[in-house]
Amino acid sequence: MIRTDAAPASPTPRLARSTATMSVLTAISRGTGLVRIVVVGAVIGTTYLGNTYQSTNTVPNIVFELMAAGTFQAVLIPALVRFEARGERTEAEHVAASVFGISIVALFGVALVGMVASPWIAELLFSGSPEAVREEQVRLGTIFLLIFLPQVGMYAVGMVATGILNARHRFAVPAIAPAVNNIIVCTFYVLFGLTLHGEDPTLDLSPLQIGLLAGGTTLGVIGFCTLPLLAVRRTDFRLRIRFDRHHPEVRQILRMGVWAAGFLASTQLLIFVELLLSNRVEGGVVALQIGWTFFLLPYALFAQPVLTTLFPRMSHQVATSDDAGYSDSIERGTEMICLLVVPTALAFVAVAPAMCRAILFGAISEAGAAEVARVVMGFAPGVVGYGLLLFLARALYAQDDARTPTIVNLAAGVLGAAVMWATFSLPDERWQVPLLAALHALAYSLAAVALALIVRHRLPAAHRPALLRRLRPQVLAVVPVAAAGTVIGRQIPLESRSVALVLGGLVGVGIFAAYGLLTAALGGPDPRELLGRLKGGR
Repeated sequence: MIRTDAAPASPTPRLARSTATMSVLTAISRGTGLVRIVVVGAVIGTTYLGNTYQSTNTVPNIVFELMAAGTFQAVLIPALVRFEARGERTEAEHVAASVFGISIVALFGVALVGMVASPWIAELLFSGSPEAVREEQVRLGTIFLLIFLPQVGMYAVGMVATGILNARHRFAVPAIAPAVNNIIVCTFYVLFGLTLHGEDPTLDLSPLQIGLLAGGTTLGVIGFCTLPLLAVRRTDFRLRIRFDRHHPEVRQILRMGVWAAGFLASTQLLIFVELLLSNRVEGGVVALQIGWTFFLLPYALFAQPVLTTLFPRMSHQVATSDDAGYSDSIERGTEMICLLVVPTALAFVAVAPAMCRAILFGAISEAGAAEVARVVMGFAPGVVGYGLLLFLARALYAQDDARTPTIVNLAAGVLGAAVMWATFSLPDERWQVPLLAALHALAYSLAAVALALIVRHRLPAAHRPALLRRLRPQVLAVVPVAAAGTVIGRQIPLESRSVALVLGGLVGVGIFAAYGLLTAALGGPDPRELLGRLKGGR
């Protein structure tokens, strides 16, 4: 489905610099994201207010992912790249303007329908909550939804602008925009916290408190989406609002985007089921959301830059029938992602209790921090599968195939959601939400394995990527490093936050070092050499 007309087989120095810049700015944005989860945890804690806020604030994200995100992420960017490569700037502007206009009208319309239906959406979200709080959650959740749902239309503005910037190799503003969102929202969290006057947060909020908590969150999204739009305005690319849905390229983008949106829809299916089930546990949604933020961190820092570098190269290799080069790119990408993400997963398992004890405070009690730690450990194995799943999906997009990744991911999502629903009530309450995280991780891992097999068998036998052989040193290194890291990590005393923070950090760094050194000793890559090859294309 996606094929960029990138000419060179190896990335240019500009691309390498762009990748490095994006990695640094993404790290800053993710850092502010961690601050955000610490602040929201400190202010509203693992309470039913936290459940209500996090559940309703997730709805606009789910709606946008289902309706349009696939179009922007998987189709619009390559289409604009093709126009620019052919020197057809006017056509690129016309198509972007049409997608912009159609998206704004469609998604603000969806937001309006959602606002009208907000009481019923709230009833569904909190249908599993205890009777003692359900009515109050539905009442407050309805108000929150009325404030949150306009975000859907704003996301359309931001994502089209981001697509234009990325198509023109301008990655800095989109990478730093989440930090703007997080800073704005954290400011309003603090202001909301000041209105509590030291009392525990409840579902009985004043209009001022609702405005600070919900209104501040939506203002953050407005800032997040406006920044890329302003950046586009500063370029020579003219972005206007048009509605030419009959243009062949616009119709192609909208049609092909359906499959790409389906890939993301399966992810949202798992998240939606988790929201419904975790609302049955006080603070369950907050614990799940904090764990999910940690889950996304290694992908953003380590896997996403690899995707950015290799996706254009794989597209070019497919276009030129370079099976050997395409296979090598898959091997390199898989090896690099695992080399960086696997030790992150091991560190999550080893130091999650110390990490959560150190950084979660305020309205999150020690028991709440322990709950979050269990959720992080549940998610941990899936960080590898998630990174590989998205990388291998790009490998298939390079073959103009968006259908296969969607079918595989949807099957994994449906299976995962069914197992979540069937098993949620089996364990003790304190393990119910961590079980959701573990099943979520398993679904991603299974989907990644399936895509790896599909990608491998599509190539001629002589050029099939030898993933097992390439990953053998890392597989052998996992067990001893995991065992030693977990044993040492569990010895960290939790009485002092500062001690837990320092020792947890040292253990995490030790796990990274031990994994890299042991992998290299067993015949695997030197991390610095592999990174240099990846950037240099050698």
